[in-house]
Amino acid sequence: MNTNETTTKRRRLGSPGAEAAAADDVSHDDAMSSLKQRVDLMEASFELEILEIKRGGADLLAKNKAIESQLSAMQDETDRLKAKVSQLDEDNRRLEAAFKLHVLNMDWEYDAPDPPSDRYWMEQGYDYGDEGTTDDDYIENINEYFFHTTKEQSEWLRRGTFGLEDHTPELNFGNPDVYTPLIRHDMALLPHWVEFRNAMIQWQLSPIRGIRGSIERTQPFSVCLSRIELPVDILAELRECLHQNGLGHVQGFHLTKNEFQGSEGIEFALEMMQSQKKMTGFSYGRNPVDNGQHSQRLVDAIVSHPNISKANLEGLLRGERNGHDYLVNLLRKEGMKQVDFAGCGVNTDGQSALFDVIKHHPNLVWLCLDHNKLNDRDAIGLSDALRYNRTLDELQLRGNEFTILGEEVLMNVVYNDSSLNAVADSNHVCTIEGLDSWDSSSVYNNSNYRHYKNDQKLNRAQKIFDLLEERNIESTNVYHLETEMGEDTLKVVPLALAAVQIYGEQRLKRTEWRGTTFVTIEDAPELSITYELLRSWHVTALYERSARAS
Repeated sequence: MNTNETTTKRRRLGSPGAEAAAADDVSHDDAMSSLKQRVDLMEASFELEILEIKRGGADLLAKNKAIESQLSAMQDETDRLKAKVSQLDEDNRRLEAAFKLHVLNMDWEYDAPDPPSDRYWMEQGYDYGDEGTTDDDYIENINEYFFHTTKEQSEWLRRGTFGLEDHTPELNFGNPDVYTPLIRHDMALLPHWVEFRNAMIQWQLSPIRGIRGSIERTQPFSVCLSRIELPVDILAELRECLHQNGLGHVQGFHLTKNEFQGSEGIEFALEMMQSQKKMTGFSYGRNPVDNGQHSQRLVDAIVSHPNISKANLEGLLRGERNGHDYLVNLLRKEGMKQVDFAGCGVNTDGQSALFDVIKHHPNLVWLCLDHNKLNDRDAIGLSDALRYNRTLDELQLRGNEFTILGEEVLMNVVYNDSSLNAVADSNHVCTIEGLDSWDSSSVYNNSNYRHYKNDQKLNRAQKIFDLLEERNIESTNVYHLETEMGEDTLKVVPLALAAVQIYGEQRLKRTEWRGTTFVTIEDAPELSITYELLRSWHVTALYERSARAS
């Protein structure tokens, strides 16, 4: 008999061994049950602890985010305070320099002689009238735009008041925005140039705190020389005072419609660009340029300059010379933002290089190509470029060789009313000026809402609204939408309604010129467009609600 049979028999007989074995089994089961309970309790405890840890972690994460937000706000405030302190330091530096200059020049008097009399100019041959009368325009111009302004600006520099304005101060000799006769050089002008030179040098080199107490930034200012004859000796005076690197630096340097001896104007301009590395704006408009080599040197200097982003080279190339390659070279500088290249004989001759650089330029916002030789073929290239470019804010095209067909091609870029999709995909940024067949105030020119700067969404909504309004007159909106969109029509409805809402809200706020003043117009959005769309699509609830509202 084996062991299992013996055990079974003992259990049947109720022997003491069987009872002991049964007791062992019960004890084992109790121990397992107790152990399981303990494990369950431990697991529950662990879960509670894990839950508490997670809660604590979430609280810590929230607190951490709050601290990070506070730190970010504190950093922003610190940066703002640093900028404010820096500005106050700059203002203090300028005031300190101005005060020292004022003390230094308390007894200063303008040493240049008074302007010559009218008779002096008559004796110099400035009499154009049939009866020998003087050219009053010339005499008034030279007194106002040279003698008066030169003395005034020398006084600003000597008294320390130059550069204390909030805006960038300017030194102007002549007025580029108003037609005036050329100020011809005369020995009577020389003492005034010398006085200005001395005042400018003293302002540039005014003592401020010493080397260790100074800061790197200097006061920016602009210089404009317009409609003046500038011989070599006058340029020498200007070189001496404008090349200084003391208190100020030239930020904008503008030479416009002047007269120079030979290539001296080009050399002077190149020297100014080389010496003023902080310069951001440069003009050399309508000055004489002898040959293409000088033009190329000027363009190369602008392209290689570290900071020039605004360039006016109007009339740089004249006669039969083609400025296309020069313009392309200039626009390949990615930092360029504003370029005036009017009157330079630009003719692409079928090349695409100009349109490629406009299409992909990352920063260009203003481009003037007035009075060049662009034609209808070029209009196609420009339209293609504008379909991609979204930085160019204004393009000027007056006086080119476009026909009505070329102008229509350009018009379709900013407002293509062949479908709602075409309208939505139009260029809503660029305003094109100077096309004969266009109304300059037209919405299609992106100019109706110039006070909403760079508001592409508003321009887009206005154009969609205009197309919907045109079609609404004949109640054909739904017909056109279904023709254009097919089964996807309903996907377009929200966009159409949004355009009505957006532009309708602007109409509520618009103003119009009425006689002698602007009047606020308080009319409602075009509810009839919404009504037509909802009715034609049989949107019953909304249709009935709209009917009651109207």
